[in-house]
Amino acid sequence: MGLKQKLFAAAALSMVLSGCSTVSQNNEAATQFGGMDERLFNANLTKHDRWLKKGDAQIEQEMKDYHVQDTPTTSKQTFKIHGLGAQQLVEVWPNPSVVPTQGSYAENVISTATMYFGTPYEYGSDRSDPSTFDCSDFTRWAFLSSVGMDLPKDSRNQALYVQTYSNHPYTNIYDAQRGDLLFFISFNGTDPQSYRNKNKSIEEITHTGIYLGNGKMIHTASVATGGVRIDNVFGNHLEWRFVLGGSVLDVK
Repeated sequence: MGLKQKLFAAAALSMVLSGCSTVSQNNEAATQFGGMDERLFNANLTKHDRWLKKGDAQIEQEMKDYHVQDTPTTSKQTFKIHGLGAQQLVEVWPNPSVVPTQGSYAENVISTATMYFGTPYEYGSDRSDPSTFDCSDFTRWAFLSSVGMDLPKDSRNQALYVQTYSNHPYTNIYDAQRGDLLFFISFNGTDPQSYRNKNKSIEEITHTGIYLGNGKMIHTASVATGGVRIDNVFGNHLEWRFVLGGSVLDVK
């Protein structure tokens, strides 16, 4: 998708992304641009979708020269390194040269994320090239390119980052706030019974997205579901798969 197309899509989706939009406006705008088109919840389509089921699991083994997180190189960014078991996380903050949009860095992130609406899905996508994304590459790139925060490169360590540094991590998806990162276990079907006996505290996290408010999330899940898209998170398998959420901007 070219820059002009991305900017057009972002403008056209303004109703979806505005925190004060009505639900009917959200549905109409997102459907027009391929967001809430129900592909993600179509049982016939998703039951054969290998990438939806895989999420970003095992990208550590698939990607060359994989590092959980790159140490920031800009002198404008303050950071500390904390060891957590076998992992090391780098705590990062917004670049001080970035001006918050409408007084909130979350708006910077969301505005940038919408520019990539419709960008194709690729499992194990190049973390330095925004021409394709998997789920954690998309969330990382949205924060990196908008406010200069270089988050971990996979959903499991992004979740660990939220759990470690967020001022208010939560396990109830109804606590989600605009700009939060949301994390999910693997897709196992569109039937709620498929998740009833899942112990989500020990299941592997394999998917993530950015919460927009009004029950909507921007994320990317697979080739078949169209790359970067917007979906409802309530009353479907996203709600049933939800594990953890929180802000990386509102920190301890």
